[in-house]
Amino acid sequence: MNHLLTIGDLEPGQIQNILDLSDKLHQSPEPVMQGKNIAFVFEKPSLRTRVGTEAAINHLGGRVIEINPDLIFSSSMAVPFTSRESLKDAMMNVSQWCDAIFARVYNHATLKKLAGYGTIPVVNALCDQHHPMQALADLYTLQQKYGKEQSLVISYVGDANNVAFSLIEIGLKFGHTLKFAGPPEYSWNEGQLEYFSFLAAEHGGTFLQTADPVEAVFESDVIYTDTFISMGEEHLFDEKIKHFQPYQVNGALFSKAKSSTGFMHCLPAHRGVEVTDEVIDHPNSWVYSQAQNRMIVSKGVFATILAGETKEIETKGAFEIPLLRGES
Repeated sequence: MNHLLTIGDLEPGQIQNILDLSDKLHQSPEPVMQGKNIAFVFEKPSLRTRVGTEAAINHLGGRVIEINPDLIFSSSMAVPFTSRESLKDAMMNVSQWCDAIFARVYNHATLKKLAGYGTIPVVNALCDQHHPMQALADLYTLQQKYGKEQSLVISYVGDANNVAFSLIEIGLKFGHTLKFAGPPEYSWNEGQLEYFSFLAAEHGGTFLQTADPVEAVFESDVIYTDTFISMGEEHLFDEKIKHFQPYQVNGALFSKAKSSTGFMHCLPAHRGVEVTDEVIDHPNSWVYSQAQNRMIVSKGVFATILAGETKEIETKGAFEIPLLRGES
């Protein structure tokens, strides 16, 4: 069974093969998904993930079938007889009609259940812990700008969230230097830091965590940020936002990096909160390239996974991928 649940599932060579195939299929589309049906199940709203991926599947000759998440995930309801059927039964049925499932969920454990119950590949469209599709698009964007061979300094300023986790994973797997700056209350814990150190040692990268955003962006090739308040955390806005004011990527912070430094954001952006207009609209801002590349890398992901060429792997060593804060 082939799944893409985390960046940790893949070796660098597998990742590069996906990116190379994505580029090839974007330049010269082929109907490699002709007759394939991909089920989309989204618990969370989406623009780039939904539209970009559906466009990619259409380009390759496939079709998308959207399924109301309540029909798949209703078994989690607590009141007896309010659920339609068990998740296992739902997945066994979907597995007979569709060739893969693309799921955007609140909890990573849900993806693992989908993969365990079904007989078709499961691709993570985003969960609380990981965003592998975004990380693939981010690396593809960096390779467009700098090539495949250059060792980069990638600086992430903001919240230790799912986007940051997958970005750090993929950057370290390719031997880059990753620098993270965020308030101590919302930075990586000891287990996560050990995991990043392991990846750095395994693949020749470097990881640094600091509370000083200026230190993080010094000599950086790209500065990356994301929303300070993730979906599902809206009730925490007043508590969280007061910690993040010094971490806004604005003109003053951007000027501390090199004149050639790029800016990246997975979008949607909250202008005036985590980033100012002068940075996101700067000539060195690559946010719209990232958005286009979400579509491009989807081609390589689904073409590869439906061909059965991407195998899940166990992370080398004694590490299990650590959870983000507050999750179980």
